Amino acid sequence: MLPKRSVTLICGVSGSGKTTFAFRYLVNVQGVACRFIFDPDGEAAQRLDLPAAATARDLEEDLATGWVIYDPHAMFPGQLPQAFRFFCEWAYEAAGRGPGRKILLIDEVWKYCGPLTIPQELALCIQTGRKRGLETVFCTQRPNRLNEAITNEVSELVCFRLQGENAVRFVDSLAGRPLAAPEMALGSFLSLNLDSGADLRGKVF
Repeated sequence: MLPKRSVTLICGVSGSGKTTFAFRYLVNVQGVACRFIFDPDGEAAQRLDLPAAATARDLEEDLATGWVIYDPHAMFPGQLPQAFRFFCEWAYEAAGRGPGRKILLIDEVWKYCGPLTIPQELALCIQTGRKRGLETVFCTQRPNRLNEAITNEVSELVCFRLQGENAVRFVDSLAGRPLAAPEMALGSFLSLNLDSGADLRGKVF
């Protein structure tokens, strides 16, 4: 039996706590064989205090540690879209090499795809990654700019404070009810399982 779909969407304005939530989740989740992070800004490597992989050899060596944080600038200077496609393809291939859960985290994925276009390599991770135990986690300030290949597969919505009519309308539509995202205190979130309807409120700070 295939594992259930697992596509987590974490939404919130800058400083709301969404990235902190994502990193804490990756650190604390149990039973994960490897975590893959696309890190063009270096934030993940800095905040997690882990080395970034800059070469193909680094990627292979870090795979054994359970943490692959990819800095694309050495291999793809000035070519972030190409780097993104490469990393998605590599993570998908690497996830198939062994058993266990794997998680791919991408921050502000709308920078690499749009409402009408999505890289085939990313679509493959989202739509068939579960065959390889690969789950996806996306953080964004602009959920309304995401491609339907992502939003149609979301199984868990984690909402922090959001602003902007389109973004708020989008998360309310995805949740099937008003979430009052503009009124949320910074650091507070609502996690909603879109399959079961179960929800959980919490704080990261």
